[in-house]
Amino acid sequence: MLCVKDHDCFLYITYEDIIKYHGRTFIAGAAMAYKLLELTAAVLGNGVLARDKFRIVLAVQGPGIIDAVEMVTRAKTLGALLVDQQIAREKDAPAAADGQNGKYYFEICYEEKQLSVWLQSGFVPEEFLDLAAKTHDGTITAAEMLRLQQLKEEIAAVLVSRQAQDLFDYRLSEAVLEKPAQI
Repeated sequence: MLCVKDHDCFLYITYEDIIKYHGRTFIAGAAMAYKLLELTAAVLGNGVLARDKFRIVLAVQGPGIIDAVEMVTRAKTLGALLVDQQIAREKDAPAAADGQNGKYYFEICYEEKQLSVWLQSGFVPEEFLDLAAKTHDGTITAAEMLRLQQLKEEIAAVLVSRQAQDLFDYRLSEAVLEKPAQI
């Protein structure tokens, strides 16, 4: 469960809450973002995340990731979220299934610290990437679409069953991001 400070009140957000907000269409991305935020809370927030202290850049245009990050941090609404695949061009992060050459790489500034985070290899099956590519070029069949959703569910189940520290590699440094333009 994530503890989020919103002005003077504390909110407690579960993975199930994320699913209620986002749905299941991009559940693997929603699960990944939930675990990313767990890691962020542990490393940067002493277990509590204050919504007004974030600046976030995602190297993937993933609806599940964006929805989960928005629900927890309100970064999109607050103008503190940017999607920029270029930040990960030289990074050793797994390829994303966004059809835009993204990677599962994230830069999160919180107060005066920056957390650069990337998903470890092995969590994104090649079959998933291949089927996702077919959704982007319009060649996916109905049977492949069912298989893709099954893979998304399987990936999500694996991600939420693990500790966040076992899913990601990260580097902590002084904050260098400027406030991003709103997406």
